[in-house]
Amino acid sequence: MTNRGKQGKKSGYLPSLDGWRAIAILGVLMSHDRAWHIGSHSNIAWKGLGGSGVDLFFAISGVLICWRILEDEAITGVFKLKDFYIRRLFRIQPAALSYLALIALLIVIGVIHEWWHFWLGGLFLYQNFLFHTQSRTLIFAGYFTGHFWTLSVEEHFYILLSLFLFFVRRYRIRCMALLYLAQYCALRIAHTYGFYSEDTSTRRTYWVIGRLIFPALLALLLRRETVYAAAQKYLRPWVAFLGAVLLAYADQVMHTKSLGTWTAWWFKNAFYSQWDHVVLTFGFLVVATMLHPRSWTTRFLELAPIRYVGRLSYSIYVWHLLFLCATEPEAHITWAPLVMIDQRPWRYIGILAVAMLSYHLIEKPMIRLGHKLAPPATPGHSDLRVEPEASNDSGTAISATQAG
Repeated sequence: MTNRGKQGKKSGYLPSLDGWRAIAILGVLMSHDRAWHIGSHSNIAWKGLGGSGVDLFFAISGVLICWRILEDEAITGVFKLKDFYIRRLFRIQPAALSYLALIALLIVIGVIHEWWHFWLGGLFLYQNFLFHTQSRTLIFAGYFTGHFWTLSVEEHFYILLSLFLFFVRRYRIRCMALLYLAQYCALRIAHTYGFYSEDTSTRRTYWVIGRLIFPALLALLLRRETVYAAAQKYLRPWVAFLGAVLLAYADQVMHTKSLGTWTAWWFKNAFYSQWDHVVLTFGFLVVATMLHPRSWTTRFLELAPIRYVGRLSYSIYVWHLLFLCATEPEAHITWAPLVMIDQRPWRYIGILAVAMLSYHLIEKPMIRLGHKLAPPATPGHSDLRVEPEASNDSGTAISATQAG
């Protein structure tokens, strides 16, 4: 699952993942956007896709980050923990800190109203522990920083995954499988005995991280040649999509029909939940398209406009609430320019314009700086590439020819 650049060098860039990111950010935007109608058409039926968009982002991160760490380790013979943190820092924080700086400025001058403890939660990456649903307004997560809960979870995952791979050198698959099983069982027990609260627990790292551990486990399994060969042969995109449909149908049955037998009740309440099918679905879908770059599904995801939106997806995610929350009644914003740009279609134009500026002026330069300070064994997208440190191809990384 590694591409090769013009010079024949291995590249860690996987174009299909940008396509998946574009789909994920579309789901998030649909969820956070206000209801609108155009004739007989409305976005109301799609507003529930925001959670699925976040879970798709989690699946991408779980697979990709684990795979890139293992790829670098296979090529260089060692996992450089410091270099990994440097690259992650320069990848994630510059755009996020720029957004938080602007929000702080707008709070100070009185343009927007936000609770400082939510802002601090976004800055110090504990926003996901501040979530509370007691209020039906945006107060439960912050008007303009509530979306930082996902960034907090992902940063926690990066730290935990990197430490796991750094210290656990043997039996990684078994150990990670046990970790996932333990987290899953703990979540089921917490649900059953009231330790899990729908009001406060839904975004906390220790209950959410399984959605990232499972995709990372898939990446670990694919390092086994026998598993990789079997997955490449049988896990085709159409198979993954069929499995997604069947799991969605099973979810509907489990949640809409009364199940009379004890076995069915146990399966529904102790073994199966909606989150289980989401985790399985997205993890296998992402892997299936990565394994089959010539499939029509993967080619669609790799269309240039879709890939470009995918590359903008992080900046879109970071900045979009500034354009979608300004006219919410609870935000009490009266500053005319912000209110005007929050109208349709200006809010979409504004999100895209600011995301493009953020990506080209903040993200790209900072990512390249991070790669310069801590060169990866395999470079990323050509726009972000700097010369990688010298390495040979004798590692166990799977090349593009092996990936089909």
